[in-house]
Amino acid sequence: MRPSPPAPAATPADVTVHRARMAVRPIELDALLEAMALLEPPPGSWEDVDTGEAWIEAFSVSEPEAHALAMRMSEIAEAVDGLPHGTVVEALAPQDWTESWKRYFHVLHVTDRVVVRPVWEDYAPAPGELVVAIEPGMSFGTGLHATTQSCIRFLQRLAEAGGLDRAVVDMGCGSGILAIAARKLGFATVNGYDFDPLCIKVSRENAALNGLDIPFAVGDALDPVLPAGDIVVANILAPVLLEAAPALARAVSARDGHALVLAGILDNQYAAVKAAYEAQGLRERDSLLVGEWRSGLFTHG
Repeated sequence: MRPSPPAPAATPADVTVHRARMAVRPIELDALLEAMALLEPPPGSWEDVDTGEAWIEAFSVSEPEAHALAMRMSEIAEAVDGLPHGTVVEALAPQDWTESWKRYFHVLHVTDRVVVRPVWEDYAPAPGELVVAIEPGMSFGTGLHATTQSCIRFLQRLAEAGGLDRAVVDMGCGSGILAIAARKLGFATVNGYDFDPLCIKVSRENAALNGLDIPFAVGDALDPVLPAGDIVVANILAPVLLEAAPALARAVSARDGHALVLAGILDNQYAAVKAAYEAQGLRERDSLLVGEWRSGLFTHG
């Protein structure tokens, strides 16, 4: 999935980063982000639960690119809801952008066992807790997003059912958080793939932070042939999941205990995604709705 919340790629301290920011109503976030998903660089979002304020933001080291992004963000938002949207471009102090967003990311208990910890916070785990340490960089995957949480819950359920010798594939690995969680939950063989080389770099670094050696490689969910796994997790936007349905369905065998986890799907998109995978011979076993996002667990037969 695309990053949310966003953080620019690492740049030298003397490079100015420009931020294009649009204030929106929290209820609009998902629809607007979905509509802007193909912008480059892709916007992310912030929501302050204390104040009720929400923003969509994109970053660039190029001021002209930031202004072009701001114009496109405003145009897309107006096309979605018919209302005018102002997007402000501002230059951030050289160090501010690396630290300001971190105040939104704290230790998070995703399940009764899995805890996600940002590397800049300390945490003493309780007995039985599995801590995933994350430095997300500009990659998607802090654990804050509903889709990431649902995937971890499904992975825990699958792990607790036994069969930890099943091979897990994380397709669209982002920061590596799901692959790392899978290893922490006991799966012995885990591989991660993403179309973005930066995500591969960040995923490898996060695996090392957790004392793990997980193979990560560049791979696109839209490739006609995908890496096979006993459990495949695809936390990707719905349009990509629809296009990738034949290949993702083939990536999971029909053996008992093998499963496909699909996420990154708004609730109003889920029926279409479910139908696409049922047409490939898969059957929905369960779904989880967290906020506006629904994730599904599928098997063959």
